[in-house]
Parts: sequence; C-alpha cells; structure tokens
Amino acid sequence: MAPSSTWNAIPVLSLKEEKELKEEDSGNGPPLTLFYAAPILDKKQTSRLSQMLTVNRPFPDILRHLKRVRSCSSRLDILLFPSKDNELLSITLNDGDPATSKQIFCCDGDIRESKNVTEHKDFVQAPSIAAFFKDTSADLTGLGKPFLVSVPSKAPKSRKDQQAWAVYWPTTFHSKQHGVNVEENSGSEFMSEDEKARIGSNMCRALKAAQQSQANGVCGLGATIVNPETGEVLALTSDQTEKTGKPFLHACMVAIDQVARRQGGGAYPNLFIEDKECNVGEEPLNEMKNRKGADQKNFEKGKQGMWKYATVDEHEKRKRMEEQAPYLCTGYEVYVTQEPCVMCAMALLHSRVSRVYYGCNSPGGALGTSYRLHCNTGLNHRFLVYRGVMEDECQKLLN
Repeated sequence: MAPSSTWNAIPVLSLKEEKELKEEDSGNGPPLTLFYAAPILDKKQTSRLSQMLTVNRPFPDILRHLKRVRSCSSRLDILLFPSKDNELLSITLNDGDPATSKQIFCCDGDIRESKNVTEHKDFVQAPSIAAFFKDTSADLTGLGKPFLVSVPSKAPKSRKDQQAWAVYWPTTFHSKQHGVNVEENSGSEFMSEDEKARIGSNMCRALKAAQQSQANGVCGLGATIVNPETGEVLALTSDQTEKTGKPFLHACMVAIDQVARRQGGGAYPNLFIEDKECNVGEEPLNEMKNRKGADQKNFEKGKQGMWKYATVDEHEKRKRMEEQAPYLCTGYEVYVTQEPCVMCAMALLHSRVSRVYYGCNSPGGALGTSYRLHCNTGLNHRFLVYRGVMEDECQKLLN
C-alpha cells in the first residue's frame, strides 16, 4: 500500500496552546507588557551594561525570551526591568523628592519615534537614571534617560512570529520549548515532503495490520512502534480483544508489550499473533544486542519467545536492563489507525513515547476527542500527538 498524499498531520495541542495559536493567526500581534528601557549612549559600554543588568536586574523567568539589547535606528536601546503589574510606575524625580513625583511616559522626542514606546499627551522630563538604581552601587556610565516600551510578554512560537514581533522588541525562539515543537505544530506547511512520506509509510504498516485483522473477521485496528533514529520497526500489532476474549488487549497495549518482550520483559508471554502483517520477530532490540560478551552469555531464548537471563536473578536482570536499554518506548514513535482510549493513552505515557500519530478520532478518545492526556501538566511525561494521518483510509476500517 502506497501512502496517499491528501492527508495532513494536525497537531493536537492543549486548549491553552490552541487559543494562543488562534490569537497569533488572527494577526492582532503578540500580547504586550510594559518595560523600562534606556538608550545606550556609548556603544563600547554595551557588553558591560548587559552584564551589570543581568546581575542587578535579571529578567523574570517568563520574560527570558526577550533580548536585552535592540538596535533602533542609529542607536542601541537596553531593557532595564519590567513595569510593576503592567502599570506606569510613579518615579520620583530629583532622585527621591516625593513633592515632585510624576509619572514618566517618555524621555525625549528622539526616542518617541519608536512605534512601541508608550506615548501620552503630557510628556515630562525623565529622572536621572540613578533614580532607578539608587539601591545599588552599579556603574551606570553610558546609559541615557529611561523610557517605557511595550514588549512581547510571551515567547514566539515560530520563526515567523519571531520576525513579526521584532517591531516591538527582539526575542529569542527555541523550536522545542515546553517539550513541544510549536513551529511544527503551526500547520502542515512546516512538514517536509520526506517527513510526510516517512510518516505515511509507517501508518501504512499499521493499516495493513488492521486490514489483515479485519479480513480474519475481527476488529480492524492496527498499531506500530518505530525507532525514529534508525527507522527500525519495533512492534507491529492489531487489536486482539475479540480473538482472545481479553478486553484490555487493544492494539497499543499489545504493541507496547511486544517492545517489552524484545527487551526481556512483557506481560503476555503466551500471546502469539498469527497475522503475517504483524510478524516483526521477537529477537532483542538492537540496543539489547550491543552488550559485552559476558552479558550476552546470560541470554537465551525462552520457550515462550522471550529473551531471559539464564544465570542471574530477576532483580539483577531488571537492573541490567535499565542500565543498558531505554525504558520501554523512550523516544519511540507510535502509529495507530484510531485514536487511543484512556487506558492506551496512559500506557503510552508511562512507556515514555515521544510522538503518537493516529488516523481517525474515536468516541471517548483520550488524545484529542474527549481528553488530552498528553498535555496534562500534572502527569510526569508529555509527548506530541498528531491526528488525521491517512484519515480516510483509517476511517474506512470502521465503516
């Protein structure tokens, strides 16, 4: 089966991420917050001033995406510190005389040329820069008069946003912040043709397993687990609930167990899958083969198709497994024809998968339809989820 090219892998984000993405797509610009900044009068002082401010006025964690210095026209500006509670602060003029306290909006006409500088009809002369740092002994040589400026309060989620938001203030962009590649999650235009072909090819394997299972008169649902670094197919299974009469042997559960069996464990040693499309063997994974000679001698193939230590106890076996092989599905990708249920989604989470691609939604689905367990910050692992991969072909298996 050749993968079709009419589908799109649609990211399943948290509700918060979806809202932020819609706001950014609306073209309304980034959410803004007020910051105090000052011009750098002597460019040779830029490095020293940046280091001084990093020590004396470090950015809050939520604002570390901001660059400290920007190039504006023929000068450099440097961020000092955020305005309290996004409100204009009453800065005391004359270095501390309450009688002359006024609100500061700008420092001079030259700086007001910047589009995102806060403007007001009552411009007043800014106080000495020393008023902002009267509690420190920092060397303020090279800093001009302070002014208020609007800057992005959140980090950009794509390079496109980073470039667009630079008109306010330059920011940094990290493609995998918060564990999620948001640039990929911004739409299918970020997925290369080669990547789409790779994903489609792996989903085709799950589809074939599902179709073979359906041809045998049982549930048509397939899953495969792949090592994205090597392309090795680690597990290829179909739903076994009807065949075995065991309600928990969903395709994802069987696939995870297949990986565990190849790592020397597994919960279902007597489970044999006869579908020819699911024959990926039960030899140890490549990670298990790369052992020293002494350890290799401790392995033998058991009667149930499991690889076991022959001369060490169970505790020692488990310890060596953890040291020399990844924990279950750490870093692996899962392809399943239908959205996993809550049981399967939690099993995938605890197996430490990196990504899940599924074809069509399912009633009560736990990765987008009814729940989004992969986005739950209260759980100890998060992974990426994409829906709609070869959706039409997967949906036909349910009709």
